[in-house]
Amino acid sequence: MRVISWAMAAVFIGFTVVQFNDADGLIWIAAYGACALLSVLRATGRVPRIGATACALVYTIWAVVLFGQTSGRWWDGEIEREVGGLAISAIWCLVLATQKKRSEMSRF
Repeated sequence: MRVISWAMAAVFIGFTVVQFNDADGLIWIAAYGACALLSVLRATGRVPRIGATACALVYTIWAVVLFGQTSGRWWDGEIEREVGGLAISAIWCLVLATQKKRSEMSRF
């Protein structure tokens, strides 16, 4: 799980970096930055269950609210891509929230 957590931290850091040129980038920098931080915590042996659960809940609600504003054409709109990013974030945070303690953690 450590390797996967480091990989996901890199993915979310990448997501964070590309938000710096976005008009509403600060909210997305915070959202993706939180996922990156939770991933680093997990990779270093901590189990951020409370933070990951809270983020998964927030991202899920946020995605559901935004989904109502979509046209259904993911390749054609910013909101659709935002919903996709929130879904990835929510799923990863849910994975982190269900992880075992460090002593039970595997290398992958």
